[in-house]
Amino acid sequence: MHEVAKTARGEGVLSCIQCGRCAGSCPVGRLTLKYNPRRLIEMVNLGFKWEALFELSWLCLSCFTCIDRCPQGADVGEVVFALRAIAARDGNVPKGALAMAKSLVETGHIVSPTASVSKQRAALGLPPCEPVPEVAKIAGKTGLNKILGPK
Repeated sequence: MHEVAKTARGEGVLSCIQCGRCAGSCPVGRLTLKYNPRRLIEMVNLGFKWEALFELSWLCLSCFTCIDRCPQGADVGEVVFALRAIAARDGNVPKGALAMAKSLVETGHIVSPTASVSKQRAALGLPPCEPVPEVAKIAGKTGLNKILGPK
């Protein structure tokens, strides 16, 4: 709990009163019993193993409905980002998330454009999809490139 609370986005873990409003409004929680933002915060506070927390934190859609509904301003969504940051630091990131991040840095898009999209862009007079230099710069400064590995 204290390690999460010390991160830039994890302070909200200390404010949660376990009322359940976040869980009642969570779109992911409506689709799967596996994810429940209230329980995730509870697990952090009870000192559950990191592996379980990291797996659950990647299920969040980052819609921030939980933050809007929290009477304590616990910033549950921000706590999820703190957990993800700790997971990334420790090299515990789902392969799909790594693939999307690598694609973003290399092509400027999370999902690489298909050949048909490239043809449509050309037909419309739009430039081809190219990497965004600022994304690569951010990836370098934040250490994301180290996590992604070689190109």
